[in-house]
Amino acid sequence: MSNYLPRSTQVLAIKMLCEGTGLRPASRILDCQHQTLMKLGRDVGEGYARLHDRMFVNLSYLRVELDEAWSFVHTKQARVEDDDPKEWGDQYSFIALDADKKAILAYHVGKRTKANTIGFSLDLATRLRFSPQITSDGFDSYKDAIKIAFGPNADYAMLIKQYVAECGVEAARRYQSADVTGTEKIIVSGEPEMDDINTAYVERQNLTLRMLTRRFNRLTNAHSKVLRNHRAAMDLYVGYYNFCWEHSTLKKTPAEAIGVAGVAWTVERFVDECLKLSDGNEPVRPGHERYKEHLDEKSRGRKR
Repeated sequence: MSNYLPRSTQVLAIKMLCEGTGLRPASRILDCQHQTLMKLGRDVGEGYARLHDRMFVNLSYLRVELDEAWSFVHTKQARVEDDDPKEWGDQYSFIALDADKKAILAYHVGKRTKANTIGFSLDLATRLRFSPQITSDGFDSYKDAIKIAFGPNADYAMLIKQYVAECGVEAARRYQSADVTGTEKIIVSGEPEMDDINTAYVERQNLTLRMLTRRFNRLTNAHSKVLRNHRAAMDLYVGYYNFCWEHSTLKKTPAEAIGVAGVAWTVERFVDECLKLSDGNEPVRPGHERYKEHLDEKSRGRKR
């Protein structure tokens, strides 16, 4: 098997990974080492993270929905031992979706902690020109996170769903959505429009995430073993979804719909643009020692 991939094979490999093919099946189909595909996917994904920071700034939107998609790295949380690496166990993909144009405006993969929720919210705030109406699920850490990132008067509400079973407690054991018995809209701050308090679009996007990214498939052994690779897979998904994937309702890509891109990108262009910005190092993310400086740089870009 080869450990060198010509450009045409690189493009095909990324398209396969972004359309739900697993790493090892793709390596067998393309007759190459799976480590080679791993490195390619990580390089393209981390390159997109930097591209996202450059292009998704100074945005103006009226409605943003927030949600977190559960996954795990190496071992499910119930089996994590005290001396295991901290990155093992449950990981959540925080996603901020434009409810109208369906673009993923901001995202972050990490533990479902208050610190990560604040980091994710600050990242979203630096990308937006004005504070939008925000709706999240009932995760309590959002209350302080939105206040810190958008101020005490932000138009922010929670959509609380009541389930037959406790959704959060059983996330690692359930393989289909729990039955919803009711919903409650709670205004946390500001004056959000009651009719626009909704998380349906971002929750529907989570289905697309699980369909297009093999590492998020349940009941398989395709889960990530290393957090950095898991984050790169999420980078890859967001880039492909925003720039290359035509939304069935919009009839265009989300990046086109919000004006970040003039046309739908081919996968070849997507790969080329991402590899230009890949340097072999992991991008700055919430929790990184340079994260505050990173936010300041994006804020300056927003004001220009």
